Amino acid sequence: MKQEFGVAVVGSGKWGINHVRIASQLLGERLRMVCDVSDKALAQAKTVAPAVRTTKQLGDVILDPEVSAVIIASGAETHHDFGKRCLEAGKHCLIEKPLALRSTDAMDLLDAAQRNKRILMVGHLLLYHPAVNRIRQEIHSGNIGQVLYLYSQRVNLGTIRREENAFWSLAPHDISVMLYLTEQFPVSVSAIGGKFISKNLPDVVFYHLEFEGGLIAHGHVSWLDPHKMRKFTIVGSRKMIIFDDMESTGKLKIFDKGVGLEIGEGDLLSLPGVPEMQSHVNQLTIRDGDILIPKISQTEPLRIEQQQFYECITKGKKPLTDGQNGLLVLRVMEAAQESLDKGGIPIPIKEMKDA
Repeated sequence: MKQEFGVAVVGSGKWGINHVRIASQLLGERLRMVCDVSDKALAQAKTVAPAVRTTKQLGDVILDPEVSAVIIASGAETHHDFGKRCLEAGKHCLIEKPLALRSTDAMDLLDAAQRNKRILMVGHLLLYHPAVNRIRQEIHSGNIGQVLYLYSQRVNLGTIRREENAFWSLAPHDISVMLYLTEQFPVSVSAIGGKFISKNLPDVVFYHLEFEGGLIAHGHVSWLDPHKMRKFTIVGSRKMIIFDDMESTGKLKIFDKGVGLEIGEGDLLSLPGVPEMQSHVNQLTIRDGDILIPKISQTEPLRIEQQQFYECITKGKKPLTDGQNGLLVLRVMEAAQESLDKGGIPIPIKEMKDA
């Protein structure tokens, strides 16, 4: 890195401590400060970064001239306020997901970043996962054919939160991946859920995204489930992919499976693309080929994410997960929440450029 800069981490809790650890490894003494209201969290930060200064006051971070960039990993309800104050003070910001709790607040952050000519990046971590980027390569190459549908499962028993429901806690991860892999914005969103632990916050949510051209995506999030699952399935017209982030090895599997129409000896036409498929139903053939388990880099996605943040600061690059990316995910989240509140009816949405 050509330029010297100092970084502060705001929020050193269950997830924020990982930012402290990675920042300490990448930056050393340039990790200037950790801010948290909890003595326990600050003490834990000292165990992974012994030389770092600690404070309970965000104002100390804002006023420190040695801090030119801030990683905000505090509660989602603080993201807009803390992010706005840091951006207005001339600090570059990496804000954990969600970027904010309202799209109007997210747009306010984008405006602050633009006016102050600062980097604004959102922590959509999975977009930095080597497995997710391999999937994107497989789609771009045409190897799996046309993407027909995809679905995700992000469930566990806990951690139960009091300040946000299971959807807002878990779904931003998978929605960000859905938009990234499809390179489309949905035309409508629907969601249903159940409140079993709390009377106010859904503990389980099923959400559904529809795109132009018939592509669909489905997600299941819950903190009331016997399984711990972090899984994505992508079904293409030629091949299918499963990404299981709970696997220690072999996280990604590419299946040479599909349905086709026999059009001659040894020839198979992959679906879709067969006109009037019903008239050919007796000629349809199931293809069950090999399973490829590609070698995937073991580099921690959070390390890649932070490295991009620092590179954007020093080289003036645009982040993969910039503020606009955070806003698009947030607009899908808001539409899904509206559907959830209205009993699951589909909510039409438009891309920001058409809004």
